[in-house]
Amino acid sequence: MAALAHAGVGLAAKRVAPSVPVWVLLVSAYLIDFLWAVFWLFGLDHFPKAGIEVPAPWSHSLTMACILSLVAMGAASIWTRSVGVRLLAGGLVFSHWAVDFITQPMRAAFPGAGFRMRVFFTERPTIEGLGLYSSTVVLNVVEYGTLCIGVAVCVLAIRHARALQRGERGCPTRR
Repeated sequence: MAALAHAGVGLAAKRVAPSVPVWVLLVSAYLIDFLWAVFWLFGLDHFPKAGIEVPAPWSHSLTMACILSLVAMGAASIWTRSVGVRLLAGGLVFSHWAVDFITQPMRAAFPGAGFRMRVFFTERPTIEGLGLYSSTVVLNVVEYGTLCIGVAVCVLAIRHARALQRGERGCPTRR
């Protein structure tokens, strides 16, 4: 779940990287879920449901999040020399794991489903997240709130960048 929160984080990143296309920011924020879909096709990861303690043992492990963050930074280095943009790409990938850790177990979205997260690729150790999404109200407020904030930050960042390109007076410059 947390799909809208991941989008909100990716969109808000436009503020710190106005030259990076929005689709790149969103792909970075969702890379772990894209990998989950591939692993699901091969039977390595599963949908959350009762009886499965760790539904995404491979794609959503802490180790995989770190590896994918490094891969994203490496991929970004093909297109940019900016260390900041490279770090942002890796940071957005890792933010996916961080958001999932904060929100899981998602008892409000998947009652009875296990949501432990692996640290490595082995059965143990596993960790349980902070459980923010134990309430349906909190789940909706955080999901939609994060998305709305992300959209607002993204739109303002794009407007600001366009105003700077046009050379409009009164537009605050970055320092």
